[in-house]
Amino acid sequence: MTSAVEEFSAVLPAETASVRRARRLVATAVSATGYDELVDVATLLVSEVVTNSVLHAGTEIQLRFRATPGGVRVEVSDRSPLLPRIRHYDAEATTGRGLALVSALAATWGVDRENGGKTLWFELAIGADLGDAGPDDGPASPDVAPERAGAAGDFLEIHLLGASPLLVQATIQHGDAVLRELALLALGGELDDALPQGWQMPQFDVSPVLAAAEAAAGQARADLELRLAPGADVWASERLRLIDHSDVLAREGRLLSAPALPEVAVCRQWLYSQITDQAAGFPAQPWELPEPLEPTRAAAGLRAEDLERLGRTTTAIVAADDANRIIYVNEAAGELLGWAPDALVGQRLTVLIP
Repeated sequence: MTSAVEEFSAVLPAETASVRRARRLVATAVSATGYDELVDVATLLVSEVVTNSVLHAGTEIQLRFRATPGGVRVEVSDRSPLLPRIRHYDAEATTGRGLALVSALAATWGVDRENGGKTLWFELAIGADLGDAGPDDGPASPDVAPERAGAAGDFLEIHLLGASPLLVQATIQHGDAVLRELALLALGGELDDALPQGWQMPQFDVSPVLAAAEAAAGQARADLELRLAPGADVWASERLRLIDHSDVLAREGRLLSAPALPEVAVCRQWLYSQITDQAAGFPAQPWELPEPLEPTRAAAGLRAEDLERLGRTTTAIVAADDANRIIYVNEAAGELLGWAPDALVGQRLTVLIP
């Protein structure tokens, strides 16, 4: 490390403990510059960026810090050629906001390709309005698909036949959420007794899956064509194993993330098995939701006063239990959806939302 006030450079391994170390190094360096008002934002952003490198790159990480006139610059490099992209997850998602935070809070930021890898950098300035400058040399837009090195023949061509785009997106979102929580809890050693021996964060790039599902948004069913990097089938199998294990921990109450809904759990098995099976030469199998898919617990009843209040409102309301089973539909919702309310009660939400 060079001067703690002006700049430093550190090499971090691809492990969750590196997030804590990066945060500590940057906090110390920013404080040494005298820019105390930037400490909280700098540590938040470096935590997000290094976490993303640990989760998605799986390579050695280079952390660099430099004081600038009136601010600081932080750079995080890894050897993955995959470019980051802003995720468009729903408002209740517990993941997918790392790059969005950088865009919102940094004075300027960008991504540079170099030596087969990439560097994501951001600058903070004293007195600057948060996020008053967009990416400089970064991704052209949030929807730009990541690029990979290698010839087209190196890709795995995967066909997801008859997929539900919404359900595929929900499946990826849930997986990202539980894996991120595992990584963060592992920082404090809180899951040492619960994680599989020798576990590591699966380096499976979900961007091609999300891009295909987003391109088919609005369709109940669609054939999704994926082009995955070589070796993606191995990481898909590991991702499935770890998310399945996370669901067990969630049901035990050891995670903040909720267990996957039954449809998501079934879609997860189908999605990753299609990747591994097709990579092994087996033909594509179309998506089919098992019916009936039994709920994990009985439908919860609503109190009489709740039913009376819901019946009076003109707002369309559909209520479901934690097993995704519809337990109540008011008249306004029935008129909006074109269903008789009694015909929907007892069915799964997938009759309305595929």
